[in-house]
Amino acid sequence: MRIVSIGGGPAGLYFAILMKRADPSHEIVVVERNRADDTFGFGVVFSDATLDNFQEADAPSHAAIIRAFAHWDDIDTHYAGHVLRSTGHGFSGMSRQTLLTILQERCAALGVTLRFSTEVDDLARYANADLVLAADGANSWARAKHADWFGPRVDWRPNRFVWLGTTFPFPAFTFIFKEDEHGLWRVHAYRYNREHSTFILETTEATWRQAGLDHADEAATAAFAERLFARELDGHRMLTNRSLWRQFPTVRNERWHHGPVVLVGDAAHTAHFSIGSGTKLAMEDVIELARHVRRHRAVPEALAAYEAERRPLVEALQRAAQTSLEWFEGTERYHGRLEPVQFAYSLLTRSLRVTHENLRTRDPKLVAAVERWFAERAAAQTGCAVSAAPPMSTPFRLRAIVLDNRLVVERAGTPGAPGLVLLGSLDEPRGRGARVGLRLVGDFAAGARAATDAGVDLLELDVADQPRATLQAFDAARAVWPMARPIAVRIAAGGDADATIELARVLAARGCDLVSLAAGHDPMAGLGAISLSDRIRHEAGIPTLVGAELDTRPDINSVLAAGRADLCVIRPSRAPSLASAMQQPLWS
Repeated sequence: MRIVSIGGGPAGLYFAILMKRADPSHEIVVVERNRADDTFGFGVVFSDATLDNFQEADAPSHAAIIRAFAHWDDIDTHYAGHVLRSTGHGFSGMSRQTLLTILQERCAALGVTLRFSTEVDDLARYANADLVLAADGANSWARAKHADWFGPRVDWRPNRFVWLGTTFPFPAFTFIFKEDEHGLWRVHAYRYNREHSTFILETTEATWRQAGLDHADEAATAAFAERLFARELDGHRMLTNRSLWRQFPTVRNERWHHGPVVLVGDAAHTAHFSIGSGTKLAMEDVIELARHVRRHRAVPEALAAYEAERRPLVEALQRAAQTSLEWFEGTERYHGRLEPVQFAYSLLTRSLRVTHENLRTRDPKLVAAVERWFAERAAAQTGCAVSAAPPMSTPFRLRAIVLDNRLVVERAGTPGAPGLVLLGSLDEPRGRGARVGLRLVGDFAAGARAATDAGVDLLELDVADQPRATLQAFDAARAVWPMARPIAVRIAAGGDADATIELARVLAARGCDLVSLAAGHDPMAGLGAISLSDRIRHEAGIPTLVGAELDTRPDINSVLAAGRADLCVIRPSRAPSLASAMQQPLWS
């Protein structure tokens, strides 16, 4: 095969290695606009699992990589005068330039042709190639030039960030949250060799402008960071390397390939730096691409198979990255409000990929501390004695009603008719049985009267399909519903988030006890509902109930412990039937 890689970064070089290693007769050319020793940024990060993938794909380059990396297992969170350490995570950092040198040397040893300082401005010159790899980064020329082929969509995120380096060797992957007179600053830092660390500084645009950094050059930015983080840097200096303030672009494409041309890495998709390295994602892309090209005789067939297999994995990662970046965009809502142990837990589980039990496996001491803290808060909120346990097993008070636990099973009625909601439904370990709620759709006042006479514990008004009637429906039901019993409002989660939060504030002021968020079964909608629930709790100050695809208990525990919701729906398929629940306790 004749293969051309546009872009001599890690993805382009690694693909060339894998294909040349598979068949030395392949003619492979890597074209790179920069010089061989040009690089931007400082370090890259790989998880232990990624390094295992590298070992299987190409042992010689893997051996050179592990000789050059700095390894750590810990994550440090600097918050409110505390440093909280979490263990058992397993990461490695290394210099980006060292990685490029390793891959360049491996390419040369295998006979790959490397052309540096070479601009590409027309794909027609590679018309005789069997496969063209567009590995030219987030600002991909190939993608922009042929947007009609790929259908790119770029979402520029609002926060500002800058890549810096420092001579301070951080002992762990380090997050720093620090406030000054301008606002709140976030730092993502990690060591990539014995003497240097990457130091990514992030903040909101408002804080960035108030600090005057919208007019700062690299030297002024470095000096600002040295002053602000003098204590954390212990006298060490900041380093710059095209350290320009920027916004993160979330890149998506409708299609990753057209004819013999395929996008990989940041040209095809980006994932926010807060969940890991784009380099890792790009190199894993080309591992899979090389496997499919080797397996299929025809390039179009190989590219179609590659995209069909790889895209769902990448899109799942992008969903997690979106949740993570939104956490950092909204850190002000947590800073100073969450206690240190909950803040660190919220940070570690922010993408919802690290569950409660997963974190327990990595760091049992931290999870035990979180469970003790959560039990103490539950005891204070309910007035009951509460032992340390998984958060879903702790009680929760709504007005005069104390629920045995935080789980809800629901069964909707027929359209326009009431549905049942069982609260505190999985009866563990106390054995007092479930509370019964009634979901109303339609004539809310009449339904509230009937529910009062029937002894229903909680009333939920479903206005998800008629949001304009929310306040009128609530006032009508609240007027006839006993004050000692809680009342909830069910709102659609997919609308304007700011408007929904404002509505929640108004409802709270009128006596609403709980906001229940209705979301579809799409995974992105589910994550969006959890994020919205989080915002409502912290910005509107009202408890929330969220379902959002939470079909496993570890997911529920992480949502509760981080303060993203107060109650969670568990799928009926994971609990006994509602009919039997009316007669006996529900068990998990």
